[in-house]
Amino acid sequence: MKFVYDTDYFPPAPSVEIRLGTPNESFTVGPLPAFVDTGADSLLVPYRHIESLRAQIDNRKYLRSQWGDQRIVDVYLLDVGIGGLRLPLVEVVADDRGNEVIVGRNVLNNLIVTLDGPKQVLEIIG
Repeated sequence: MKFVYDTDYFPPAPSVEIRLGTPNESFTVGPLPAFVDTGADSLLVPYRHIESLRAQIDNRKYLRSQWGDQRIVDVYLLDVGIGGLRLPLVEVVADDRGNEVIVGRNVLNNLIVTLDGPKQVLEIIG
């Protein structure tokens, strides 16, 4: 499946749409636009989207930003949909401060991802 780069960023950035659901249930959140960041460790989702799922916190971990600050965040195990793919039991970090969905390596490492910068297209093979 192919996704066009998001031109709201400068320069344009790879992005996808994701859906979220509790394990083995229908996706009830999304589609949400998501920035693809190969430098990010995890899938980061604003808490307001996770809250509607009424999912239980699976874990708490430390998150360190690119500026070096560190804080404790809640982590949920959720199913994630990208296009027609369903990735089960993905660790999703709840972001109580930001508004952006960021797809990190814990999702990307399960996929074949091709970034075609000149054509501004991201292709995913699951």
